[in-house]
Amino acid sequence: MAFSKNIKLQKLLWHIIIWFLYVIYVYVGNRFANNKVQLIQIIFLLTPYALIFYTNLYGLNLYKRKGILVVIVFLLTSYLIIIALCYFYVYMLLPHTGVNIGNYRENEVFTSELVSAFLTYFVFALLYFKVDDSLKKQKQIKFLEAEKFKLEQEKLQKELENAILKQQELERQKEKIQLEYAFLKTQINPHFLYNTLNVLFSQAMEYSQELADNILKLSSMMRYCLESVEFESGKVTVEKELQYLQTLIDINILRFGDSKFIAYEIIGNIDNHSVPPLSLITVVENAFKYGDLKDDKNPLQIKVTMLPQTFSFFCKNKKRKDNLELSSHNIGINNLKQRLDIAFNGNYEVKTIDDKNFYTFELIIKNTI
Repeated sequence: MAFSKNIKLQKLLWHIIIWFLYVIYVYVGNRFANNKVQLIQIIFLLTPYALIFYTNLYGLNLYKRKGILVVIVFLLTSYLIIIALCYFYVYMLLPHTGVNIGNYRENEVFTSELVSAFLTYFVFALLYFKVDDSLKKQKQIKFLEAEKFKLEQEKLQKELENAILKQQELERQKEKIQLEYAFLKTQINPHFLYNTLNVLFSQAMEYSQELADNILKLSSMMRYCLESVEFESGKVTVEKELQYLQTLIDINILRFGDSKFIAYEIIGNIDNHSVPPLSLITVVENAFKYGDLKDDKNPLQIKVTMLPQTFSFFCKNKKRKDNLELSSHNIGINNLKQRLDIAFNGNYEVKTIDDKNFYTFELIIKNTI
């Protein structure tokens, strides 16, 4: 509001300055022709012309709001009123003040002078109107460009802040997962257990090759779990994960014999794909822990499909009716989603269906190369 008032005051000041200079110019010009001309006479002479100029300028501004027809009617009406006012001003008002600005006793001369003034000051008003309108448009364009630049800067700043916040959140999640892994590592000193299993493997070789092989599987599985904490990228090759997934299946078959029914299928080229370590193993381990795998009509279904740009993993198991630990079923899945966020930055999709009789998990990772 204050800015708008300052602009109006500046324009008023410029109008006063220009009219002052114009009065001096006319006075000096007439002074050379007639040294008896007085400054007051020039001021009174130009007063009607100023009225004509601002009347024309108002009409031109009116054109922007009302249209040409209204402007024509306005100017014609204004001209008639100005002629009457000028006649009264020149022949009746000024003589009583002792000021004589010319001999306009003949009406034709008076009228022709006013018509000439109307045309001249209409041109002046038109030029002023065009220049002022052009300057306003330029200011408006600059203002809009400045506002646009400001909005773009604010948008970029907001995007930068969001990106920083997201990065900080990912860092916090990564630190949390690393702490969880570290906590798991220190619970029972897993390195000690891993080394003990190697000793048992060496001793079992003397009595049973099958027993030694099974101890070796358990040892290798434990080593993979320990190594997974050290993967800073949060990824391992699918080949490595599937290798230990098979080890997990073998260990569980060893535990339960042939009483578990499993349908395991791998489709596609195993190269150039990666997943978070222990991701597939976590899901299958949950299926062994909470699932009913004794129904030959509803076996544990494990399907791995690898396409050039997509990796998908499907696991479905029948639920045990006597399972009382269902609330802990999603702990490992939630941890897996956090690791997927860090490793693949949202380029994945997890689908779970938890109904009355079956639990289904599906993971799709895009561009895993």
